[in-house]
Amino acid sequence: MHARILIIEDDSASRALVGYLLEASGYATLEAEDGSIGLRMALQAQPDLIICDLQMPQMNGYELVRALREQSDWHRVPLIAVTAFSMAGDRETALAAGFDEHITKPITPETFVGQIEAFLPNTLRARH
Repeated sequence: MHARILIIEDDSASRALVGYLLEASGYATLEAEDGSIGLRMALQAQPDLIICDLQMPQMNGYELVRALREQSDWHRVPLIAVTAFSMAGDRETALAAGFDEHITKPITPETFVGQIEAFLPNTLRARH
């Protein structure tokens, strides 16, 4: 069985691209258009990995990662920030907040899925 990945992204084009790339590689995806919906979906669906934008309405990515990391069972779930924030220090800020990785937009379609798969156990990877 392959991983279920939750994509939390307010930009519909970015959300569609990430979803397409992951689904084409064999992953099941769930999508949320803002942080508060994403948090509810994460708690209900218990995905294997979460991809999250940082700047979103309702609840930003930093608030979302903080809310999830406060719960002990969410320390095992990889949280990947995919964001336009690419200034010096942005990666360090995201990692310090609780994200496992920081990927800047625009993503590179040819390498994106591999970047995500690096955070999945082999048993959940579509391409072993």
